[in-house]
Amino acid sequence: MSMSATDSADLAFGKDEVISRKELKPFTRRTDRHGLTYLAVHMSALVASGVLLYLSLGTWWVVPAMLLHAFVMTNIYTPVHDCSHGTVFRTRWLNETVYRFLSLIYIWTPLYYRYRHAMHHTYTQVRGKERDPDIILSDPHWISGYLYYATTIPYWKRQFTWLGSHALGIKEPADHYFIPDDEWPRIFREARYTWAVYAAIAAAAIYFSSWVPVIYWLLPRFIGEPFRRWNNLTEHCGLPEGPDLRANTRTTLTWKWLEAVVWNMNYHAEHHISPQVPFHALPALHEKIGDKLHHERGLINVHLRTIRYYRDFARQRESAAPRHA
Repeated sequence: MSMSATDSADLAFGKDEVISRKELKPFTRRTDRHGLTYLAVHMSALVASGVLLYLSLGTWWVVPAMLLHAFVMTNIYTPVHDCSHGTVFRTRWLNETVYRFLSLIYIWTPLYYRYRHAMHHTYTQVRGKERDPDIILSDPHWISGYLYYATTIPYWKRQFTWLGSHALGIKEPADHYFIPDDEWPRIFREARYTWAVYAAIAAAAIYFSSWVPVIYWLLPRFIGEPFRRWNNLTEHCGLPEGPDLRANTRTTLTWKWLEAVVWNMNYHAEHHISPQVPFHALPALHEKIGDKLHHERGLINVHLRTIRYYRDFARQRESAAPRHA
């Protein structure tokens, strides 16, 4: 399996091609400049929100300050995600260093995620023996499943299950089809290294009687994750299952400031057409091919349409169910 998930882009080529390889090539050029600029702004915002949180402790302002800090922190996901594709920086060692550092903040294991996410791109919205491991809400039981996913309970359950089992050298049954056999030792070492770093932080906090890691990292990390889940629901939910990238992935057009915060990942259909395109080129790619892909405007609008879709799906299923006397 390709670590860069290039196979997913190939689904867009052929009889009904969205964009030719020649046309796509200029959009795939990587730079260090864009990645360093975005990263510097994002980290500066994280420090600034942390300072506001510190200044607000002991006052009612701590609530909005904490929410702001949590919001900035949870959006570290996007550079983590983009680094997994190797597209944030042109310099490979810089991409990998940032990937590993931000993964620690985000409570993530880089190699495992890279393999899992490559499978998501290769088999987007596809079921079967080889399938999309991140397909969500195919059977949501209407609003209950939708809200349960947004609570982040299934997300954290999954995260700590694989972090714990991998650290103990246990292979999760669901992982076998996308993790090569010879990579398991690295997967296990990565999980143990991650826990070792967290244990060192915990030991230092206990030794110095400090709540700093809890207040400025763990608490906002957990508080902010519902936004990431809520945003994640806009990417594929309520769209057809199957390999057609023109229909199974959604671009959500929203405020420019929010696009900047999420590193343009709202251009999700364009990202799936070619994961090799760096984040900074996605708006330009949308200008060229957006009319050939599924796109909608407004995050709230997308959620309302998706909820109506699941509601209607549930009603149709109930009406089709056999009735017993």
